[in-house]
Parts: sequence; structure tokens; C-alpha cells
Amino acid sequence: MKLDSREREALASILDQLTPRVAGTLSAGRRAYDDPTLQAEYDRWVRPEVEHGREADIDVVRSGLSSGEDTLPLTEAQALCWLRAFNHLRAAAGEILGIDADGWEEQTDAATRARPEFGILIALGWIQEELVAALES
Repeated sequence: MKLDSREREALASILDQLTPRVAGTLSAGRRAYDDPTLQAEYDRWVRPEVEHGREADIDVVRSGLSSGEDTLPLTEAQALCWLRAFNHLRAAAGEILGIDADGWEEQTDAATRARPEFGILIALGWIQEELVAALES
């Protein structure tokens, strides 16, 4: 992963801005079960693991950004952490923008496109595409 100092600073700022919202996307997300008892069991046994995984993915990105290096050699496992972390951050940005379904790209108005979260959503998506391409090569 090649990132100059400005790009690292921008990504670190995105992490700082959206990480607190990531947990909110999990709790506001769809339920695993319609049955309240089953959902409570899911929340008790599975949700902590999911939350820990999200935090760990974001920590891997934060660690890479804080290295100060323009070229970050990522293992496959680290690249997958970056992909998942960016997915979490994109979900948080999407929640802020009110995006809750596929096809949002065609339905986005000019006011939404002018918001910083929209730029974050697009930028993180582009980085994800680059990471996927690197993993496939």
C-alpha cells in the first residue's frame, strides 16, 4: 500500500471521525433474528466477537498509518483487515448520509454529493478496489 503523508493524515482523520460511529452501525443494523429471545442470545454470544473484530480491523489500519512509511507492505491478512475496516467506515459514512440500500449511487442528489461523508465513502471504496486488485494479482 503506497500512501504519502497527506494520504495517511487524511485516512487517520477519517478513522478518528468515523470510528465512534462504527459501533452505532452495528447496533442500528438489521437484526439476526425476528424472535426477541433468539436475538438476545445472538447479542449475548456473537455481538461481542463482532465488535472485537471491528475494533481489531481498525487497529490494524491505525497501526499501519502511524508507521510513517510511504510504502506499507501488507500481508494478505493485514490487507483483509484494511478491507473490512474500510467496509465498517463506509457503513458509518453511509449511515450519516442516510444510505440504506444498494443503488444509492444513481439516486444521490447534489447536496449529498457535496457532503464530506460522500467523499469519504467514494475514497474508501476506491482504496478497497485497489486492495482487492492487489490481492488478486
